[in-house]
Amino acid sequence: MRNFLGGLLALGVFSLPLSAQKLCATHYYIVEPVKLLPTLLKHYKELELSPEQRLKIKEEIRFFREKMLSLNRAIDKLTKKVREDMLHSDNQLLVEGEMRILANLKVKKSLYNYRCIRILKKILTEEQFKKLLELSGY
Repeated sequence: MRNFLGGLLALGVFSLPLSAQKLCATHYYIVEPVKLLPTLLKHYKELELSPEQRLKIKEEIRFFREKMLSLNRAIDKLTKKVREDMLHSDNQLLVEGEMRILANLKVKKSLYNYRCIRILKKILTEEQFKKLLELSGY
């Protein structure tokens, strides 16, 4: 998601800080992420989110944000190492192993995207979720 974990302002008002955009850069995922949260944050009034729903979403964002930042750092670090080893190492098994670890990190990141969708589906009503999908272009 481009801004998968965007931020929430105090008093329950949502925002999309630019610093959070990196959290959702496609190169961190094994597949193109499903980007629902940016739409939800932009159209929360139109989706008629209750205060309870906004609070639950805010809690989930906090949880996922920590996990995503940690994964992004690991992916960035390992990507740099793999690229360096591709250029300078004659040990194919080493490079192949690093690539497999990198792929597993990206799978994990993609699974967080999946879990976020499942959680949104539980928090939102069926009508709200359908409307969110429509607004997101899915």
